[in-house]
Amino acid sequence: MELKEKTKYKQTELGLIPNDWLVVTLGEIGNFKNGINKSTEDFGFGSPFVNLMDVFGKSSISSNNDFGLINTNDAEKKLYNLISGDVLFIRSSVKPSGVGLTSLIERDLPDTVFSGFIIRFRDNGFLTKEFKKHCFYNEKFRNNLIGNSTVSANTNINQEALKKLLIAVPSDKMEQKAIATALSDTDNLINSLEKLIAKKKAIKQGVMQRLFKPKKGWEVKTLGMLGKVYGGLSGKSKQDFSNGQFPYIPFMNVMSNPKIDIQYFGYVNINTGEVQNKAQKGDLFFNGSSETPEELGMCSVLLHDIPNLYLNSFCFGYRLNSEFKTDGLYLSYFFRSSEGRKLFYSMAQGATRYNLSKANFNKLEILMPKPDEQIKISKTLSDMDSEIFALETKLGKCKQIKQGMMQNLLTGKIRLV
Repeated sequence: MELKEKTKYKQTELGLIPNDWLVVTLGEIGNFKNGINKSTEDFGFGSPFVNLMDVFGKSSISSNNDFGLINTNDAEKKLYNLISGDVLFIRSSVKPSGVGLTSLIERDLPDTVFSGFIIRFRDNGFLTKEFKKHCFYNEKFRNNLIGNSTVSANTNINQEALKKLLIAVPSDKMEQKAIATALSDTDNLINSLEKLIAKKKAIKQGVMQRLFKPKKGWEVKTLGMLGKVYGGLSGKSKQDFSNGQFPYIPFMNVMSNPKIDIQYFGYVNINTGEVQNKAQKGDLFFNGSSETPEELGMCSVLLHDIPNLYLNSFCFGYRLNSEFKTDGLYLSYFFRSSEGRKLFYSMAQGATRYNLSKANFNKLEILMPKPDEQIKISKTLSDMDSEIFALETKLGKCKQIKQGMMQNLLTGKIRLV
């Protein structure tokens, strides 16, 4: 498609837009309807209904197969119906970033209604169906919507506020369709990458199950035999973490990564002569407390030499004895595998919060392959992680490109027709 190089612009409430574009309020081009509210006894049977989580994170809806059910009569089905081109706005969200997110109804959904956490927008034909899938994610529109929301326990938007929101729209429907096509093509690339990443992660899980299944010749070792536990930071106050000079490994760095991300450190003040344990290359780190037993004892390994590096106070370190030639990366992957998770799950102590006893940790027995096999296993999984990371990096760039495209296409800075 050729870009229009010479376009005259005009100043509007939404900034500069092309002369042939219009600024309208949503109330001028359509109407809104709050969703249905029913008692708890009406749920579980009857008509399909779209709930908040059916909209959240989904730019469009084309089927009612996976929806919950709600008891409705014919009048309610007519009043709260959903037809092709309707747009559903999330009315209430715990976080401001969630309020007003939209999902386009791609086709008529017979006998389907929508819940009270949602507001339906039905326009008068001013917007093309394809354009409606994207135009409500314009950065300025989102900021205005959030700015016109109210905050109590949740962030809320109502019909009256939505009616007053301004939107810039190409008067030519061919341009609306061209913009939508360009953004949809980018969406398709993003979706294909997300599916590929999910597939690669599933394959990795299957490989991990196979690699960590005990084999003949593997030896039983206790963790107390293989290494020694040490604690994280202690005795630190909130002020010690403001303008800190020394790096420390944050809790979420341990939880999120089999390898410590050396780009993700916090900083803490350590006084001269203060006794604190330092982390070293090859050390493993575990969280000793969690809200769920499934997340207890998540493991990460440090593969770099970082001088004067410390560990957050919610985790503990584990330093391997050199005599056993244990591969730390192997152990990190093992403790994140289904086999490793089962071991820590069995040791979780608590009711509302779960803790890991250091004594039980040291007594834990695991079957270990020879050092050379450990290295082969960890390299296989590390290579798979590198491939996934490369795809995730590409995905991140595609999402950034889409944001730039939206900013340019939905304001008319770049013209496609």
